[in-house]
Amino acid sequence: MTKCRFCNYALKDVIVDLKSQPSANRLLSREDLDKLKQGKSEWRSHLITYICENCSLVQLGDSTPPEDLFTNDYNYYSSFSNEWVNHAKEFVKKVIPKFNLTSNSRVLEIGSNDGYLLQHFVSSNIPCQGIDPAGQAAKVAEKKGVKTIVGFFDKTTSEYIMEHFGKCDLIIGNNVFAHIPKIRDFISNIKYCLSEKGFISLEFPHLAKLVEHTQFDTIYDEHYFYHSIIALKNIFSEFRLKIIEVNEISTHGGSLRIFLTHEKNNVYPISNSVNNILHKELSLNLGQKEGFQKFQRKTEKIRHNAIDFIRKRREKDQKILAFGAAAKGNIFLNYCGINSDDISCIVDDTPAKQGKFLPGSHIPVESANVIRIIKPNVIIILPWNLRREICRKLNFIKEWGGELVTFIPEIKIS
Repeated sequence: MTKCRFCNYALKDVIVDLKSQPSANRLLSREDLDKLKQGKSEWRSHLITYICENCSLVQLGDSTPPEDLFTNDYNYYSSFSNEWVNHAKEFVKKVIPKFNLTSNSRVLEIGSNDGYLLQHFVSSNIPCQGIDPAGQAAKVAEKKGVKTIVGFFDKTTSEYIMEHFGKCDLIIGNNVFAHIPKIRDFISNIKYCLSEKGFISLEFPHLAKLVEHTQFDTIYDEHYFYHSIIALKNIFSEFRLKIIEVNEISTHGGSLRIFLTHEKNNVYPISNSVNNILHKELSLNLGQKEGFQKFQRKTEKIRHNAIDFIRKRREKDQKILAFGAAAKGNIFLNYCGINSDDISCIVDDTPAKQGKFLPGSHIPVESANVIRIIKPNVIIILPWNLRREICRKLNFIKEWGGELVTFIPEIKIS
């Protein structure tokens, strides 16, 4: 029986079943594809999401170990999105004065990727240290002056940080907290590395937004948890940490940024924002299975609408491309059963992804150069959370009457 990763309680209340799915970020090479054609099977798992009736933590059931997901050649680079880089820059601009960070402070980022965030601390002359298991991304970070440990944030690494870097005044885990399966160990390790008057910043997709807008494609094998303040307030309390502030932010279609510190640190009073978000979640009944009763049905409706849209456009012999070879797009495509018969290719700006094929659907990934060659009638924007940025970039397809489409939470055409 599947058990809760935090309290070890038996998980039995299913929120949504996304069926059999390949690993969402594991793109295939031509060689990989040839092996599949020769009979080798593609790795898949059954993607089921539960809510724990004991601690209210929403989480995946059985899933892939992180060491099999976040490998040296992990193909995600934060700096390829201007929106992400600007978001990081604004974050740094906010926290430096907020927590009085100086050249005598120490900042640690867990999941530092290609240095897209810590580079701004480097330019502000504030000592910082990154850690990330993706070796290729870490090499890019080092070129930006961001010292990076290649590895996972575990007990051994936290002890190394303490010995070689020291207690940290700010620990950042933005868009990494949901990726950590051993949540108890993670919290214990960040508390160990945190200075007496230090603070923690965590960002993650908000469970409330996921439910309100049926963001089922946010659920994939790298996201072990889908967080709410209802669950987290009690979880952190067990480690004598307290949430002092909660900010609603627009990333990933609606996320939370929370600031924490030691329970005994009274430098900052607890903001009203904590209870405001908590009350909102309680009004949505997100601490119990009853709050998710319509989610599966709404997910299936989006799938039906997407399949129907593509079928009708193909009947008119229209050319269809998609933009963004990201995890959420792969979940969407595989859940809908959309493949290379429906979409001729995926356009992506990341060079490391170009020339490869999406997991499951096996749609080829190309550079943006193909758009003017093919002149598609429709481009489906898979990372709908970056719709505004991508629409600006692809607006030129209107020269020949092309349309830009997103399907979540509903069909939107521009």
